[in-house]
Order: sequence, then C-alpha cells, then structure tokens
Amino acid sequence: MTDLMPPAELPADEHYCLAEVDLFRDLSRREMAALGAHAPMRTVPAGQVVYTPLQPSAVLFIVKRGRIRLHRIAPDGRSVTTAVLGPGTVFGEMDLLGLRMRATWAEALEACELCLMSRTDVQELLFTDPRIALRIAEQLSTRIADLEDRLTDLTCKALGERLAATLCQLARHTPDEPIRLTHQQLAALVGATRERTTTALGELAKHDLIHLRRGKIVIRDQARLAALADGAHPPSPTG
Repeated sequence: MTDLMPPAELPADEHYCLAEVDLFRDLSRREMAALGAHAPMRTVPAGQVVYTPLQPSAVLFIVKRGRIRLHRIAPDGRSVTTAVLGPGTVFGEMDLLGLRMRATWAEALEACELCLMSRTDVQELLFTDPRIALRIAEQLSTRIADLEDRLTDLTCKALGERLAATLCQLARHTPDEPIRLTHQQLAALVGATRERTTTALGELAKHDLIHLRRGKIVIRDQARLAALADGAHPPSPTG
C-alpha cells in the first residue's frame, strides 16, 4: 500500500478520530473515544493513491473528511470509476465485513482525513458490536445501489445526464460547498474525455445549473440538476 503521511499534530479533542462519522452514531462519546484510540488518523493530499491492488493489505479505511475515488483499470487502459466515497464511509480489504478491493484502486479526489484500523482491531472492536455491523450493512447496501445506478448511467444516459448525476452525488454530503474537482477528474468519473466533459459543463453553466470557477464547481440549482440527471430537459429557473 502507498505510504500515507504521518499523523498531524492534532488538538486534544481530535483524539476522537471517529467523531462525526455516521457509522458510529449509535456509540456514546466514551465508546467512541475507546474505539478512536485504535484508529489513528492520517492526512492525505489530493491525488494520492491510498490503496493499490499491487500491494494489497488488510486495512479498513474510514473517511472522516474529503472524498475518495474507487476505480479499476480496464484492459484498454481506461480508468473506470466504481464509487465516490464521502465522509463517514468505509473501504478497504476487510473480509470480516464483506469488503473486497481485489483489482480496485483508491485515490484521494481532494485533501482527506482517513482513520485506519487493522484486521485485529476490526475483529475485536467492530465485528462484535451489532450496532456498528448494522450501519456497515446499510452502507454496503447503499453502495451496491449506487454502483448499479452508475453502470446504468454509463450505458443508458447521455454525457450531460451522467455529469448532472455525478455532481448531485458529489454534493450529497456537503450541498452548500463547492465541488473541488478539475475537469480531468470529472471526466474520469463520468467515463468521457476532458474535452467533452468541459463542453458538457459549459452547457450546464449556460442553463444556470452550475457556476464554474478555477478548480471548483458551484451548484446553483440542485433540483433542476437532479431533474436533468433523471432524463428531463433542463427546465427554466423559477421566478
């Protein structure tokens, strides 16, 4: 696995690495503190590969902040995105929880904070707690549904619709914040060239659905963007 940066110097309260992670919302603060002591936090810069199938290892990653892209390399060399994970989600090679990476790579789309747990800690601390097991099962179920939607989008939807759906998904966890991705990164997410993606983004901006900044995308009308993702023609803004 690609080496991660050493833990940053953190305020005392950041000992609770797992705070704000939805997976552990059923735990008391004391339980979360005990669990967090076994899950050191790592800061990862944008663009860094945090898991590679070339060096597999049994590690559970918990996303505290930022977004992680899971992708595979197709036989023709294309990178095919299988999931975009936001805060509170988990990934990694952890058979105890039904998590398999196999030929999947994991890359930080933006600066991330990740909590790491070993197989032993997962077995002793997570696997035996039915509350956490239930949340993980819910999360995996959601991820399967998202993957089915993504595959359907790639085969049945036009680029503009795929782009709208992807932007809506990226804004799911932080709807009020700009999406900090380059056109090249978005192209990898929607399975298109950078040039075609830039053109499609321009069309979305032309219809006042988004506002483009350097390295950022601001969603101006999420309801209309979601409607476009579902196949509707871009409706006119209200008012």
